Amino acid sequence: GGDDKRTCSERVVLTMLRHLLPPHKDNEKAAAYMSNMDAPSIEWTVVRPTDLINGNATDYELFDKPQKGLFGNAKEGVATRANVAKVMVDMIMNDELWNDWKGRMPVVHDVVGEVSCM
Repeated sequence: GGDDKRTCSERVVLTMLRHLLPPHKDNEKAAAYMSNMDAPSIEWTVVRPTDLINGNATDYELFDKPQKGLFGNAKEGVATRANVAKVMVDMIMNDELWNDWKGRMPVVHDVVGEVSCM
């Protein structure tokens, strides 16, 4: 499992982000901690948005790993903040969805053609 290997230019950008933006490094550390945790009594998921934008909640899709590179255009995938929240609420309210994704790090994309920016 895991994400596909990043291109050289993407790895350079991610390295710079880790050093220049402390929250980015913290997010990566938190995700690594959760995925390596050996505590079966704790259930978790990490919802990862693709390109994050403002907009209304719409239909969304969840994927095992990112569907595009760092430098892809927005037409290749965006996620509204409202849909990220909707995914989290749906996982709380829907046992089947939760069971499908617990202990994993799904990537959320808005369904193509559904994005309506605010």
